[in-house]
Amino acid sequence: MHLLAASTQRNLGMAIAVVAIVGFAIYLIYNVLWAGRGEKGSELELAPNRKPYLSDDELETSKLDLALVSGLVTLVIIGVALPLYWLGEPGRQQGYVEFSRGQFTSRGGEQFEERCASCHGGGGLGGTTATSITDDAGNFIAAIEWEVPALTTALYRFSEEEVRHILNYGRPPTPMQAWGAPGGGPLTTQQVDELIQYIQSIQLSPEEVQGEVLGGLVLQVRDDVLAARPDLRDRLEQANAAVGAAGADEAAAEAAAREVAALEQELRETSEQYIRNLNPPEQGELLFNNGVYGCARCHTPRDSWRFTGPEEKPGEGPVVLARGTEQEAQEVARLGSLIPAYVPGGGAFGPNLTNGSTLRQFDTAEGHAGFVTIGAQEGVGYGNFGQGDGGGQMPAFGVCVGDRDSGERSPLFGFCMLEDGSDRPGMLTADQIAAIVAYERGL
Repeated sequence: MHLLAASTQRNLGMAIAVVAIVGFAIYLIYNVLWAGRGEKGSELELAPNRKPYLSDDELETSKLDLALVSGLVTLVIIGVALPLYWLGEPGRQQGYVEFSRGQFTSRGGEQFEERCASCHGGGGLGGTTATSITDDAGNFIAAIEWEVPALTTALYRFSEEEVRHILNYGRPPTPMQAWGAPGGGPLTTQQVDELIQYIQSIQLSPEEVQGEVLGGLVLQVRDDVLAARPDLRDRLEQANAAVGAAGADEAAAEAAAREVAALEQELRETSEQYIRNLNPPEQGELLFNNGVYGCARCHTPRDSWRFTGPEEKPGEGPVVLARGTEQEAQEVARLGSLIPAYVPGGGAFGPNLTNGSTLRQFDTAEGHAGFVTIGAQEGVGYGNFGQGDGGGQMPAFGVCVGDRDSGERSPLFGFCMLEDGSDRPGMLTADQIAAIVAYERGL
């Protein structure tokens, strides 16, 4: 709509300009070519400044009337056309913003697919990348497969300036390298802005975010629910077996697939009820370990990566040892003290939360929850010992902070206000954050 309004106003302005130019051209043609041709004879007699001029009767009637009417028409055109033109200025500006946003998004998408999708996945949906861990001296310790987070909620958790900081300088000690020129990377300032605009374009809606959060919790309790409901487990196994046994029988395969879908829906509803019946610390543990929507990625050693096994199957790449498997335990034992133990909340990219550290940092659960809600801000201290380093070190989980540091920058980078004028909520609700705090304060 804004582009259409801008186009209409631009066309009106062009039409007025064309009329003015054509009128001026006619005036020049009349005075230079037409009016001058009739002069023949002595210049002394026929020069314009020597000829008798119009009489007072002629000047004060038709000539004067024509001049006055022409002036009035011109004033009417100016008085009507200029306000109409400027009434469309907000639409033209918004149209330019939308056009520029589209340009930035398109170019940012190309940059993303070329430079980022190999790790973050197509559309920023997450992925994995092979890397290695080293000791403090840079010596190789082990090959690992790093779980790269999805970026579809990045501007809920980080402000645009924090995203820019991460793009410019990377995120040591993770595989995220510096991409911007300030950090020695290959991208210009505008290319980084284009990437940010593309990331904004792929952000999930608030409803989708809550669905993803709940989906992660449901996945965590799936095995527990199936163990508590052996009837449901058996029916699901039989339905999945029926899908495989259907073969080329399309009718049987379709019926079996419908049965599987119905049972999966029953399992999800049962799991959601199971989660609601948990006490706050138990719910908090699920939320704490909920991938990019939780806390363990930064606060639990090895949560973001898996060991790469020594065996490689043709066409499948290296075998990745899942956390908690016997193989991973053997790998940890082999590497000894070089690999930190998997201790929930034991500290990794983020600080250690065990042994009462959160109780010393925050005197009350309310203060603790407030920090989890808004995250770290540049130059703003938190708790009893925090200095507020900013730079996206501690993301926000309870409010949308994408615009927090925007200041007077271009409206291209607006995100946290919804189309109806309301504020976009954060990734987690206040009750969910309270459950996380209850879990963390008991570590």
